[in-house]
Amino acid sequence: MATSKSRLNQLVSHFLTSSSTPTPPEAPTGSSFTHRHNFHTLSPTNFLPRAAAIEPDAPAIYHVTANNKILRRTYQEVADRARGFAYYLRKHNYQRVGILCPNTPAFLESIFGIAAAGAVSVGANYRLKKDDIKYIFNHAEVDVLLVDKEFVELLSSFREAYPNVPLIVDADTNAGEGGLSDPFNAAVAEGLEFDRESGGNGWAGLQAQAPDEEAVMALAYTSGTTARPKGVEYTHRGAYLAAMGNVVESGLNMECNVNEGEEDRRCRYLWTLPMFHAVGMYSDLA
Repeated sequence: MATSKSRLNQLVSHFLTSSSTPTPPEAPTGSSFTHRHNFHTLSPTNFLPRAAAIEPDAPAIYHVTANNKILRRTYQEVADRARGFAYYLRKHNYQRVGILCPNTPAFLESIFGIAAAGAVSVGANYRLKKDDIKYIFNHAEVDVLLVDKEFVELLSSFREAYPNVPLIVDADTNAGEGGLSDPFNAAVAEGLEFDRESGGNGWAGLQAQAPDEEAVMALAYTSGTTARPKGVEYTHRGAYLAAMGNVVESGLNMECNVNEGEEDRRCRYLWTLPMFHAVGMYSDLA
């Protein structure tokens, strides 16, 4: 029969913060109980599925496409597409994904998808010379490239040296997932199908909540003004804290002024800087 002291020790063990916390010295064998219920790794990747769960129909993207159409997507739609891309990367076991795109929905969706797949994104400045772009993607050891249709030619040097690295081309149109002639849309659709075929786990089968908040989620490179471009590692924790700080500093958690009669008081964020700059970690992930 358990003594009062052993019951008290068992109660105390419920408040241990991790498996590395020692068992109380007088606790009997088998009485310890460790958990991580009070611990939450910091990763900005979780912002997207959380937003989709809370307000799935809220506007997430308003974009003028390359074919001069207005593209609107809700948080649910963006989350689904990011999830599809994540499962596509999982299916093909891609670990480092190079990105050569302007500010497009594909770039935004891929950032979340890459991180959710447990991979690393490598966004490059499309204003660089071909040789510098080749150097960045070679140095980062990317095994697949997402490239805007407009910038495929900038990869000619890289493709000549590394012909086995596949390209996923985004045409930046308003075709959506149904336009499977666009390789990026086709990749998203393939990933969603892979999710369905493998049990339909959705976001629960991905790493929206990073197992290790200190793990690298992105590599950002300088533009090589002094010697070769230099890579900077971004961790899940660092990106999360930077994004949250930007929300507070910019007042994105405040209601915005609206015209009389308008009901939607949500703040809007007008993206102006190139998304490859710091891989967008300070803003788009919030």
